[in-house]
Amino acid sequence: MPRRSIAELIYPKKIGLILAITSIVLYLFFSIWPILFSIGIAFTDANDVRIAPNPAMVASINNAIACATVLRDNLSYREAAISVVKKVDSLLSSLNDSLTILLNAVRSGMSPSSLEYQLYVSDLYNKANQLPSIISDFDRIFNCTALGYPTDKAIISSEVESNLSRLIDIASYLPTLQDPKKIENLTVMGLGIVSSASNYFRTLETNYQGYFNTVINSLEADKNSIELHFVGLSNFQKLFTDPRFVYSLYKTLLFVATSVPLKVLVGVALAFLFSTPLMYGRRIWRGLLLTPWALPILLSGMMWKYIFYPSGPMGLAFHLDINNNEWHAFLVYNLFEMWLAYPFIMTVTMGALSGVSKDLIEASYIDGASIWLRMRKIVLPLISRPLVLATILTTGASLQAFMVPLLINGGGPTQTISVPGLGSATGNANEMILLFGYDRVTIDKQYGYAAATYVVVVLIILAYVAVWFYYSRKGGRGW
Repeated sequence: MPRRSIAELIYPKKIGLILAITSIVLYLFFSIWPILFSIGIAFTDANDVRIAPNPAMVASINNAIACATVLRDNLSYREAAISVVKKVDSLLSSLNDSLTILLNAVRSGMSPSSLEYQLYVSDLYNKANQLPSIISDFDRIFNCTALGYPTDKAIISSEVESNLSRLIDIASYLPTLQDPKKIENLTVMGLGIVSSASNYFRTLETNYQGYFNTVINSLEADKNSIELHFVGLSNFQKLFTDPRFVYSLYKTLLFVATSVPLKVLVGVALAFLFSTPLMYGRRIWRGLLLTPWALPILLSGMMWKYIFYPSGPMGLAFHLDINNNEWHAFLVYNLFEMWLAYPFIMTVTMGALSGVSKDLIEASYIDGASIWLRMRKIVLPLISRPLVLATILTTGASLQAFMVPLLINGGGPTQTISVPGLGSATGNANEMILLFGYDRVTIDKQYGYAAATYVVVVLIILAYVAVWFYYSRKGGRGW
């Protein structure tokens, strides 16, 4: 039997294969599945309800639909229901007559203390006392739980049942009144309730099947409102016709165009300044300049917001109003982004500068090249590759600007946004694309619309990276 190596004894092939398969499965589950799910949501009408509908709510609606269908189609249930409805309708007609007689008596000046008036009130009270038994029969006939379909949805209007209970209260309260005006008002109220209930039950009696068809359609509409639906490219069509999104795309690209050169120039300038041996205490200064990296971004954002707030030191000094002026806020975004990113550019540039040959610099100095010429013709070409890579990375960060506008003023100010050809809408003037999607979730609860926004962001970033890699390879040695 061949001897196995120590590696094979410690790491058997079966164990290695199991670990490899497990790793792949976990990667697919925790990485690929959430991405695919998010992309899939972009093609749906998901909102805060539809994205995860309550199973109990869906079951309740399904049971109510099944119950209404049985009540509509089962002949025995239908006959029993119509029989109860006829009783209710007959009693309501009788109550209407009693209330009308009582109203006419009061309006004719009959005294509430007269014997005739008391007889009218007593007759009304006796008729109203028949309602509880009829309501009980009604609940028994139309009880979905008893039929095996438990639901919290009303098959029969709960308002009508409540009004029938109010009629009982009115009939009980009338004998205690002596004020003709109050009696008249209460009687008129009772007549209104009787009329509304009579119309409802008459419809149920004469168009029983149509009534339940309406109930079923209403329940299906409720179910449809909480279910997730595939909407194709509707969210994307809506995006590019939404003035807020188009303006946020414009603001994002403008932010990239202004913030990237600013932070690259500041980072490179500081790297050159603190790389020269003529700078006294440069190591200490380098450490201090990395402070933005050491501070949590939330703390940095609060600090910058306070400094540039209208009542803050910089806000007062330069008359800035980041809450109401979109360009003041946009300027602060750029400065804040530069402050956050320059340590990265500076570190990359100083690392690249450390690799530049001192002999080459000295030779150019001996040849009479000026500082500007040495920097432009020798140093910058030699550090261009890492500097370009750093620029690519920081550009991607600017494309995904989110925390900067969120912390400074939430992407405001809120104002009317107009885009030629698309009309106007009220929104935040400095809502970068990611913040736009975030607000659609947190404010509008439009998960599908927000997911479509993020798909567009991913496509933009992929296109940007692809272009940069293409030109980097094409440039080849030129960089």
